[in-house]
Order: sequence, then C-alpha cells, then structure tokens
Amino acid sequence: MIFRLVAALCLTFALSTANPQIARADAGDFIGGAVVGGVVGYAIGKDQQKKKAQRSTTRTYRSGIPSTSQGAQTQTALNYFGYNAGRVDGQVGAGTRAAIQRYQASMGYPVNGYDFQPYQRDFLMQAYYWGTSGGQASTQLSGQPLLMAYRRQVQTGTAVAAAPQPAPQPVAPVTATAAPAEPAPEPEVTETVTAALPSLFAGGTGGPSLANRCSAVMLQTSTNGGYTTLANMSDPDFALSEQFCLARSYAMARGEDLMQDIQGLTPDQVTAQCEAYGEMLAPQVVSLSLTSKTEAETQMRKLALDSGLSPEDIAATSKVCLAMGYRQDNMDSAVGSALMLVAMGEPAYGELIGHHLREGFGVQERRDLAMQWYDASLSALDAGSQAVFLPSQSDRPELLRAAMTEAQ
Repeated sequence: MIFRLVAALCLTFALSTANPQIARADAGDFIGGAVVGGVVGYAIGKDQQKKKAQRSTTRTYRSGIPSTSQGAQTQTALNYFGYNAGRVDGQVGAGTRAAIQRYQASMGYPVNGYDFQPYQRDFLMQAYYWGTSGGQASTQLSGQPLLMAYRRQVQTGTAVAAAPQPAPQPVAPVTATAAPAEPAPEPEVTETVTAALPSLFAGGTGGPSLANRCSAVMLQTSTNGGYTTLANMSDPDFALSEQFCLARSYAMARGEDLMQDIQGLTPDQVTAQCEAYGEMLAPQVVSLSLTSKTEAETQMRKLALDSGLSPEDIAATSKVCLAMGYRQDNMDSAVGSALMLVAMGEPAYGELIGHHLREGFGVQERRDLAMQWYDASLSALDAGSQAVFLPSQSDRPELLRAAMTEAQ
C-alpha cells in the first residue's frame, strides 16, 4: 500500500510540475488511482496567492460569524432551507440578519439577528451538510420542512438517512437456443452469503456515524442554552464531545473554503480522490490505536517525505480531504488527513485525533492514547502554535484541560 501511494504521489507530482495546464485538464483521469495531492494541491498552491491578493481585508462580525467565508456559508445554508438571506456575498447585513431571525423563530431559539450563537449556526450547518449529502433526496422535502425533518430525526435518535442506493439491476435471463433433450439436473444446493448493504455514512472503517453523534450533541447544546464553559461545566465528557463537534465544524468550513481555490475538478471528482486518499492512509489510521503518538506521527511523516510532494501541497490537500471526510462520514479520509497535518507540522490538528481515540470514531477507542494527542496539541498552543479551532476563544485550552482531567 505504501509503495503504491508513493508511486502515485510521485507520478502526480511529475505531471503537475512538467505541464500545469495538462495536469488540470486531465485531473479527472487520476480518479481511482492517484492521490489528490498533486492535482488538488497544485491547483490550491497556484491559485491561493491570487485569491489572497484579491482579499484586501478580513472582516470580523459579531454574532458567531467571524469571517466573510463563514458569512457566505451561513447565507448558503439559510437560503437552502428557505429563509432567504439574499445574494451569497459573505456580507452580513440586514437581509442576512432578518433571515437569521426567521431561522431562530422557527427553531424556538431567542430571536435576535445580531446574536447568532455558535450552537445555532452549527446546527444549521449540520442540517445543511446532511441535506446536501442525501437527506433531501431520501425525504423528498425541501426548505423548512426538510430542516424540521432533520430535527425530528435527531430528536428521536433515528439514523440520519443518506442518499438512497440504486436498486440492483435484474440480470437478464439466459435464453436457450434449443430445448434440451433431457431434463437438466437439479442444481446443487450450496450455502450462499448475502453481501452487506452499502452504507454511505459508515466511512472507510465502519462503525457509528460521527455526523449523527454531532447532530445529537448540537441539539443537546441548544437545549442547554449554549456551549459548556469553565464556569458551568458539570459533565466533562459532554463538554469534550461539544468541543469535538465544534472542531469538526471548523475543519469542514476551512476545507470548503480551500475548495474554492481548486481549478479543473468538480466536487464529485474531489470527493472521489479524497476517498482514494483515505484508502491509502487507512493503514496509518489503524495504527493510531496500536502505537504511540510519536511512532504514528513518524510513520506518516516518512510517508509524506517519500512522496516527493511539497509540504504545502500535502497540507492543503489534507485540509480539503479532512473536510470531505467529515462531510461524507468517511473516517479513513478524515482521521488520516488530520494525522497527515500533524506530521506536516500543524500540531493543533492533533486535538481531533485525541477526540477520535477518546470516542472511538474511525479508530478503536483508546483513551490512554488520546491523552497523548490532547496534551501535545495543547502544549503546542502554549508554545505559540496558531489555534485552528475557535481562535477567538482564549479560554478554550483551559476548558479542554479541565474536561480532560475530570473525565479521566
């Protein structure tokens, strides 16, 4: 598996550097065989500078929408459910605030368009990801009825439905050209094994759905009136689950923002390549439950260095595939990408691995190993590493530490 990954990465890198235009035009040809790194990574790396030059400022909004990219995502979700936020431009004006108020009223939240709480936005985005990943197709609903259907499923604990699988096509019977002279012997009775039905939300490693788990957590957060804080924490396990789902949402938003910089690939092609990326990283994901943090990180770093790709391309690719993995509930892609980011020098993403090991999503539950990843990510923040999740919440590391200590 490792040799195939290395060969695929080197081939993709050679093509992208030899002739960038050809690499973009033929990007679809890599699906199913090559890792997204060279194709997506090259496109991101080339166009990121152009986009940065066009973004003269980063606007900061109150009410839980800290950037224009999150503003645009919120507007998209509001429009999707029929709240009519107007043109998607990331500018949170009167129209968007009025749409937020309509959303708050329909959900039973306090109505104030200037006070859009993070848990309110997170639930909206969770519902949007569910709807666009198959929920709308399975329910045949749209607008606010679709949002209410999602809410009912979360409240009742019903598994969030994915897009329905196409029915198997019947095999055409074989017609004989002439009647047999003698009756055909009865076929030998053999034991048959029924194949398991496919599950879009099971991810590469199977197991429970993180999307369903986070939807239930967000609903409970809504019932509690907001996220757990240091002052009111009574259930450290639930506090950690909240922070897990919150970090997941931030990772998804960051990856989808980067996807805007990808040239020459459709969303379906990106999804397919990220699935291939997850399959190639699956052995490293499995090893997380069997080896120490140091060993797992060292193995992944060697894999990345042997690929010949630049760390920037691999990191950008991993952020996109982290988002796609979470959106599709593909834990190999999500956990593998988080591990790759740590190996590429972004230790803050180790928090995600700690959460996965603590709760057993995509990996075997190992709370003892989870502590290594939590401690390392928080130590990196103490040493000046840039915060990735909720950077504006300065007391978040203290909340994580307190919850970790009490949950042991």
